[in-house]
Amino acid sequence: MQPSAEVRDTLLRFYEVFSPEDLQSLAQMIAQQAAEGVLAIGTAGEWIEGREQWIPATEALMNEMEGLRLEAGEEPRGYEEGSMGWVADQPRAVLPDGTISTRLTGVVRQEEGEWRLVHIHLSVGVPDEEVVELQKRWSS
Repeated sequence: MQPSAEVRDTLLRFYEVFSPEDLQSLAQMIAQQAAEGVLAIGTAGEWIEGREQWIPATEALMNEMEGLRLEAGEEPRGYEEGSMGWVADQPRAVLPDGTISTRLTGVVRQEEGEWRLVHIHLSVGVPDEEVVELQKRWSS
């Protein structure tokens, strides 16, 4: 693996198009040739399999959390080897009423000369002992 500005820039572009106004650009960033392996994972049970489900799920999230946008963390990273790469960052989810610190990892694949998303995992870090208590409440 080697550091890759191109792969990192793909992540930064993802942040730019992550909006209800630009879902078409987001769709173009998602791998098309690996449609069955595409996966997006979020916080609290968000598990979206398949390219065709990713955009409607993102649109629903945007409608639910109006004004949501993502801002890059201090050191977004991108790495590549051959036609595959990965990204990692600690972006901020910005909402009209506050900011949430998150963490993100992703896998990208080169298709037709462009890096496209195959997998994204965006979640909020919560200490293990708090997760145990939350899951007890959720299952009650």
